[in-house]
Amino acid sequence: MIDEIQEIEPTFEDFTERLIGQFKKADHFYIVHYCKKRDDVEERRCYWDEKSKIWMTSKNKLAITCVALNNDDYTIDGYRTFTNIFTIKGYQPKVATSEELH
Repeated sequence: MIDEIQEIEPTFEDFTERLIGQFKKADHFYIVHYCKKRDDVEERRCYWDEKSKIWMTSKNKLAITCVALNNDDYTIDGYRTFTNIFTIKGYQPKVATSEELH
């Protein structure tokens, strides 16, 4: 998902606008990132909502704040901020969602 967007070499504002557009199209996405707390690379299932955002940290790192789900039962863990991101992969729903049916 990020590779397609980065080929154009957009400004940060263009990059975030296009990435947010991709997040909104996806039913959910997985972020693979380095977790400093556990000193390990982790994968986290997430989704985008109106309070989510993309920003640069004071150390000039890309940060994504979004709704993170529990990896075991997919319940909401709350908002989490991810930095040290390796990949992001978005997924479309396999069946029509109730939103699409109405």
